[in-house]
Amino acid sequence: MRTDPKLTQSWSNRLWIRFFLTAVYSTMSVRDHQRPIFHDALGIDVEWYDQRVYQITSEIARQVFPIEIDIDHPRWLPNLRRMRDAFSQMDAAKKRGGVGGWFGAKTAAAKAGLAFASLYLIPVIRSTPPKNVRMEPTY
Repeated sequence: MRTDPKLTQSWSNRLWIRFFLTAVYSTMSVRDHQRPIFHDALGIDVEWYDQRVYQITSEIARQVFPIEIDIDHPRWLPNLRRMRDAFSQMDAAKKRGGVGGWFGAKTAAAKAGLAFASLYLIPVIRSTPPKNVRMEPTY
């Protein structure tokens, strides 16, 4: 991506970059919170852990992408929580089964979609990737 700047500079590709980063972060949040026993066994607060991984990932992504997700924005954590809740509701509805379960799953999917859209629409932080990058770990 760094060898062909038009891959990261065009307006439409910036939307895709934003989608990619939002999808990666939100998927990680949902997955990590589905394993509370694992994180408890490690003695790690999963929300702290996720935020730390987002910080490190943002530092690395900043070396390639001209935008970054504002993980300190006031809507960030509440919408991640809404997305996690929606996925829990979806799982419960699917287990319930039947017509009620089907409607419950569809409703939860819509809630997850709205939470994702709200995450996606958080204003991004614009930056200029450095000219020379060695892609060294930032942690």
